[in-house]
This record gives sequence, structure tokens and C-alpha cells, in this order.
Amino acid sequence: LRLVLEPTLASKLQGDYRTGKRINMKKIIPFIASDFRKDKIWLRRTKPSVRKYQVLLAIDDSRSMYERKCGHFAMEALTLICRAMARLEVGEVGVVSFGETGNVRSIHPLGDPFSDVNGPSLVSQFKFDQDNTIKDTPVAEMLHSIEALMDDARQRADSSSQCQLQQLVLIIADGHFHEKESLRRRVRAMQDTPGLLLAFIALDTAKDSLLELQSVSFAGGKPSFTKYMDSFPFAFYTVIQNIEALPRTLADLLRQWFEMTAHD
Repeated sequence: LRLVLEPTLASKLQGDYRTGKRINMKKIIPFIASDFRKDKIWLRRTKPSVRKYQVLLAIDDSRSMYERKCGHFAMEALTLICRAMARLEVGEVGVVSFGETGNVRSIHPLGDPFSDVNGPSLVSQFKFDQDNTIKDTPVAEMLHSIEALMDDARQRADSSSQCQLQQLVLIIADGHFHEKESLRRRVRAMQDTPGLLLAFIALDTAKDSLLELQSVSFAGGKPSFTKYMDSFPFAFYTVIQNIEALPRTLADLLRQWFEMTAHD
């Protein structure tokens, strides 16, 4: 992740300038020897050395996570990602939970400092007991709330910084939902936001694996079966079955996103 998440905020001195913040002592002797003609002896803060990212984790706190034995898995993923981002000093890290309709909660707001001390109190707020019905659309509502949250965070950061801001939204859930059509529209709208990556980390188990799951549709009264993941609404997603695969998988996902944004 240190290799992938490149610094975005210029805070180190570099360069050869006629004016600047500090004199480059290595240029003094050539400056004098040239009869003061080689006067580009000043340094400016133009070298990126600080990472300026806003990383938001959205954790599924629904009962289905408990029933599919993904709750502990999600807490391991949450802990690993938060500690990695804090160690890299990426910028701001936030955590929200969702599960029931109208119950998107901010567990750790963006902008608040994160450390290992926050861990126990953060994890204790997840119970994995929120219920929803087939008529509910908890994931679509969560995306709506996150879109507004990230927009507010972007405006706040733009007013206080001149560097290019990158925003990462990582959704950690079991990947089982029925609201695919409404999700596609919401996902497409969020993907058009410059500098924003919306990625889904699907926690999978050997039993009832997403990779083996099928969807059924009816045409002319006849059933048609397709693979569940063929119509997954998120453009950036990954399916993991063990926590050891998460660091490399996350790094690969971010690397692909940066390559695509650089190409665009």
C-alpha cells in the first residue's frame, strides 16, 4: 500500500529557483564561482511527501452477516485496513455502519484522529443484528448517505488544501442483496465523481459461496439461470475468503484504479 498510495501533498523542499523558502547550500559555491550568474539557489516546497486521502469504510451490520459467519471476518478486515491507513498516515479515515432501513450510522467521523486506542470502542458498536425485509433497500440508502457525506468532506478539504484530493469508499459486506437495479443507478452516479473510488469487498465463505450462487429470472414464463456475480452492480469489487488475501487484494484494486484514472 505504501507503494500504491503515492504522496499527493507537496511538503518537501526541492528544485532550483531564483526565489524560494530556503537556500540550497550545495549551490552556494557554484553561485560564487560563476560571478553570481548561476543564481538558481533557492528551494521550494514542490516535492509531494504527504498523503492526502479520505478513506471511508462502510461495514454491513445486518443479521445476514452473523448468519453467514462473516461478522468476525468483517472486524478483522476493519482492523487491518484502519491500522494500515493510520500507519501510512494517508489522511482521514472514517467508518460507518448500515443494515436496517434509515440506520446509516457514523461510527468514526472523517477528520477525527484514528489510533489503536479507538479500536475496541469502534468494534464494540457492531452487533450484526439489524434486520431488513425484501422491500427494504439498505445498500442503496447507504450509498445515498455516503455520497452526501463524501461531498461535504470534499468541500471541507478543498477549502483548506491546494493538493488533489483522492477519496476511497470501501464497502465491506457479504454481497447478498436483491436491490441490484437501484444500486446500478446509484453506483453509476457516484463513479462519475472525479477522484472517488467506490469499491465493494465481498466477504465470502465456502458454504453458500457467492461464486457458486445463481440468479433466476423469468422470460415468457420460463426460468433463466445466470451466475449471481455476472450481474453484480459494483464495477470495482473483490471476493475474498480469508483475511490473509486482503492486503494484496486491496493493493491490486487501488493500483488498477490509479492506472485507470491516470489513463483518463
